[in-house]
Parts: sequence; C-alpha cells; structure tokens
Amino acid sequence: MRKLEEIGICPNCSCSISIFKTNNYKRFAKCEICGLSYALPKRGTISNSALVCPMRDLPILIVEKNDQKAYFWVDGPCFSCVERDSCNNINELIQEFKELKVYGY
Repeated sequence: MRKLEEIGICPNCSCSISIFKTNNYKRFAKCEICGLSYALPKRGTISNSALVCPMRDLPILIVEKNDQKAYFWVDGPCFSCVERDSCNNINELIQEFKELKVYGY
C-alpha cells in the first residue's frame, strides 16, 4: 500500500485525509490518525476540487475518465446523493466547468 496524495481535512480529528493505493490497484481515502476510510473509484483520474461536501464534511473529488463527463465523488458518487440537485458546491463546479469547457462539460 502506498500513499499518493493528500486531499483534505478529516471531519473527525482535523488531520489530513490521503489517497492510498493497494497492491491490487484498489484506491481509498484514509485518515491515518482516526482511521476514517472510504473507497474510491478503481478507474479514472482523481483530482481534488478544493470544496467540501456540506452533508458529509468530506472533500469533493473530481473523477475523470476517457471520453466521458467527469463526475464527483465524496464517500460515494455524488450523482446518487438525494441532495445533488440542490447542492451549491456541485452546481458551482458544473457551472465553472461549462464556462471553461473542461472535463467534458
């Protein structure tokens, strides 16, 4: 298992959350202090949006795959969240991507 990069602040202990990759190429985010962890998509390029999910208090990540629109991920895909349509942070990111014509928007 190796550490790839820091992505944000842990809501439980205020330490950093980092992306780790296992030997069988699974990726997950984990706080090394309190042990908070959650799975990340196995495929696609993951970027940090520098925004925080208002419901989960975790960093919002951008997952980009070839020939597809990028999607957003917190501790699961944002498109499955019940608050997705009213989430200001997600709508702000989509609007910015449309203006810049990036990530397939």
